[in-house]
Amino acid sequence: MERGRLESGWLLLAILVLWLPARINAEEAKSTKLSSVPLEELPARAREKVRAVLEHPTLRTTGPAETFACQPAQYHEFLDRPDKAVEMWRKLGAKCISITDRGKGRFGWSDDRGNDIGWDTVYKGPKMRIWYAEGKVKPGTLLPTVPVRAVVVFHYTEGHDTKGRSLIRHQADLYVLTDSTAAALAARILGPSAPRLAENYVAQLQTFFAALAWYCQQHPETTK
Repeated sequence: MERGRLESGWLLLAILVLWLPARINAEEAKSTKLSSVPLEELPARAREKVRAVLEHPTLRTTGPAETFACQPAQYHEFLDRPDKAVEMWRKLGAKCISITDRGKGRFGWSDDRGNDIGWDTVYKGPKMRIWYAEGKVKPGTLLPTVPVRAVVVFHYTEGHDTKGRSLIRHQADLYVLTDSTAAALAARILGPSAPRLAENYVAQLQTFFAALAWYCQQHPETTK
């Protein structure tokens, strides 16, 4: 796998707001992978919030299934500490936004334009992680700040290749819920290109973790 280039950081929802297509059909949303999400195992404080986003998203998209060689422990460490992953990418010369540790397992991103997004892990299992994010974004100078909620479901499995090397296979689902007026405006601006742009974003999100874990396995001296 090539390292790739990261033009933005993790969960940059300020851009995603401008990528939102028109609201998807509610029945279509319910017929997706919701049955695989262990809602009853989520903390009570997050359960209904996550359910609302999953059942009534403004946007839903899925990244590509990817398989890559890495040390599973390193991959999971980056999922646990995206701020440390940003530091590593910057050492390798990539351009990333700043992610800060807000304490108690919560991370966030903000800027001087009024954008502020915070997220934490609400489920951590052997084959899945779920992040819940919420905050506000200002998609443009002349556009108002809008509230945003999002859920990222990371599916992953561990395995080995024919030479016994450790592999990870992963794929992410993204659900975003935002103001319907903002979604309608974005749909008019971008038209049919919006879904493809969102898919590309999720692919970049996956690369943020996968490519870094792969690189660290190929060059273990970088982790010392």
